[in-house]
Amino acid sequence: MDDWRGFSLPQDSTGELALYGPPPWHFEGVSASIFLSYDSQRAAALVPPPLKLFGDPVARLSVHDLVCDYGLGEEFVQRNPDIALLGEAVVGFLVEHDGVVGQWCPYLWCTTDAEFAVGREFYGWSQQIGEMCLTRKPFRGWRSGDAISGLVSRGNRAVFELEISLDNTGEDPREMFPTQSTANHHYTQTALPDPVEPEIIRRRLYRTAMQDVEISDTWFGTGQVQIAASELEFLGDPVPLGGRWSTISWTKPYPDQLVHEEKAEA
Repeated sequence: MDDWRGFSLPQDSTGELALYGPPPWHFEGVSASIFLSYDSQRAAALVPPPLKLFGDPVARLSVHDLVCDYGLGEEFVQRNPDIALLGEAVVGFLVEHDGVVGQWCPYLWCTTDAEFAVGREFYGWSQQIGEMCLTRKPFRGWRSGDAISGLVSRGNRAVFELEISLDNTGEDPREMFPTQSTANHHYTQTALPDPVEPEIIRRRLYRTAMQDVEISDTWFGTGQVQIAASELEFLGDPVPLGGRWSTISWTKPYPDQLVHEEKAEA
């Protein structure tokens, strides 16, 4: 075993071939979100116990344009600009466990194999490989009335499209959905069958508190969305409540394990 090194597969004698490294992972970039009312009864089926839905039924649909080091360090980002670029799209809402409120994301889409692998293997994010585009901030900066569009697809099929018409910068009086800095706990779950005992499902529920969260240059506005993917039917007929764009950075550490159980499937 001394000849097998590396935090993840593939392992070798050098440890340099691993697809991703250990936490902490560092992210920075921009984020655009539409906030929607949703059908809480239908969404409850996607929330694993002991988590429970929390607060008003407001979901977020987000598209992120990011750079990530995948736990491989700052030099990796500098020398691998193609791999370090990361697109991510998320649907999430608020849940609570033992008095701690956080975000639960039943579906995520991403553009890189490292993000896909660590999401499913290590943290338990429900990652799927997808494609996404997001309007870039113009050189002159944002102005009231500017439009931001986010497009998300998987394979040759649309997932969702969002558009924000910017109104103002600064504080949002509506407080549609908490920012990452105030709702930085994220709940995730791995559910893995044992290859030797296929009737056994090993389930672990985690909570990760993001660190060093910084948000700036925030703009708000009205929003609209077109939902195409069948997995988002649980939202029902959502009503857009508004939109938000920000520059953002954060660090993802090791998670805390809340539940570890084995379940025999019939």
